[in-house]
Amino acid sequence: MIDLREIGEECVWPDNLQPEGYGELCIEDFAGWWDRNYEFLKNLPETCAEQWVYRHWQDSVASFIPLEDLQCKEELWPAMDFVTKVGTVRGNEALNPTHDFEVFSGQKTGEKLLTARALDEGSWDYPVVVLETPSGFIDCTGEHIDTPYFLIEGHKRRRYLNALLHRGASLSEQKVFVLHAPSLL
Repeated sequence: MIDLREIGEECVWPDNLQPEGYGELCIEDFAGWWDRNYEFLKNLPETCAEQWVYRHWQDSVASFIPLEDLQCKEELWPAMDFVTKVGTVRGNEALNPTHDFEVFSGQKTGEKLLTARALDEGSWDYPVVVLETPSGFIDCTGEHIDTPYFLIEGHKRRRYLNALLHRGASLSEQKVFVLHAPSLL
């Protein structure tokens, strides 16, 4: 079972995967990074590698996952499944649909976030990324979270999707990258 009590303390990814200029104003573009790293990451769809490894690098909540043996499949999930079957690093994290709708829709900020723009069209622009956790996982506080999936990438999309569902929106099935990590089971 995955134990997240020490999350963020160890990144198991090879240093050469770090995008050149990461953390600086000028970072290498994804195309160059992908050309350089495709051979090592060919088990991941290009979009998954871009949205997770490239964009978040060692800041990812999931940089503890060995990349070399990952298996990935793209699935379509009913919107509610993404809210009910996926836990976060903070476990069964409480969601505040009223606040999240106001922020993401631009009611509080005056600008609708990209996350909201995409989902308001029916589905998010990139699949979210989850890890299979058939026995659940231990969250960062030590609580056993009995959910079949751990959220890797797509926290804002999860929050806005939940807000829309609470408002009674009818949403189509959503694309999800489901990762299977044999070395963690």
